[in-house]
Amino acid sequence: MTIMRSNDIAMKKNKTCIKLVLLLLFPEYRVDFLPTSIMISRTLDNKKENHLIDVNNFNIFKQILCEMFCLNNLSSSQDKYNPGGPQAKALV
Repeated sequence: MTIMRSNDIAMKKNKTCIKLVLLLLFPEYRVDFLPTSIMISRTLDNKKENHLIDVNNFNIFKQILCEMFCLNNLSSSQDKYNPGGPQAKALV
């Protein structure tokens, strides 16, 4: 979560990318960066709904995203993911 406090140009680009991904995941919500968290909020039927991603729930949120996008196996070994098999290797 150190990305929230950084003023580095690369970090600002990462922050923009994070915001875009969150907006794709939660299109009806507004995404705001706070000093130590990300707030996702919306107003529905005149009721404000706020959700925070912070150090307390970041690992759970990350795990859910990894499961949703099948990223768990990719991070452990690149050899496991081979959709083309030997034919794909022959093309390279």
